[in-house]
Amino acid sequence: NSNQPEYITILPNGKDIEALGGWSRVSPPDRNPVFAYADKIDNVSVSVSQQPLPESFEENPDKSIEELAKSYSADEKVTVGTIVAFIGTSANGPQSVIFVKDGLLILIKSTEKLTSEQWSGYIDTLN
Repeated sequence: NSNQPEYITILPNGKDIEALGGWSRVSPPDRNPVFAYADKIDNVSVSVSQQPLPESFEENPDKSIEELAKSYSADEKVTVGTIVAFIGTSANGPQSVIFVKDGLLILIKSTEKLTSEQWSGYIDTLN
């Protein structure tokens, strides 16, 4: 079923994908599958997309994620356990957060600016 990820995904503790409104595929059909769900962090809408770590990242995931983060102007870092997440904030508020967890490349986009504490709190719930 192409509307469901065929790879292991992570979700916030205590929520299943049905509670989050289901998966939506956010990548073109001819590209590697990327799936996303919608959630909220303290009333701010977020879109959480996940894909298996691209092969090009496998040799040096830390360096690869840092380069990808730069392309999103994600220059703020927040560390959650062993995860280093990169936060980019656009001039009008929305943010992009990029990190690797459990062999997945995760990109979270918010509609408004959140604090580092809010981001790390949310990232911490993902399992």
